[in-house]
Amino acid sequence: MTVPITPTPVATPALCLRCGRALTSPLSVAVGLGPGCTRHIRHTAPTLTGYSDRQLEDALELLELGGLTPLRGRRVWLTVGHRGATYRTAVTGHCTCVAGLHGKPCHHAAAVHLVAA
Repeated sequence: MTVPITPTPVATPALCLRCGRALTSPLSVAVGLGPGCTRHIRHTAPTLTGYSDRQLEDALELLELGGLTPLRGRRVWLTVGHRGATYRTAVTGHCTCVAGLHGKPCHHAAAVHLVAA
């Protein structure tokens, strides 16, 4: 009698959204960013132009909560809004949220800009 061999699932390592390095800390895995990239983003955020202070705060919160998922490489990202709606946001600043559809800057675009830079 032969016993069927089932392959054991191999966990794929979580990678940093910004630099692509493997993440080991549970907090880093939950957020999707390593500690070095998190520091870099926090340092870079105040220098971003074209966004209000509130939008930058919301962008940092979006990143801290792990609200970004890459869809097409690093060009288009799936972002989460304040009320749980999902939007597609491009690195060019285009977003499918209400503000983005009207050609205005939004915190989704600011978050994507911080990660993709």
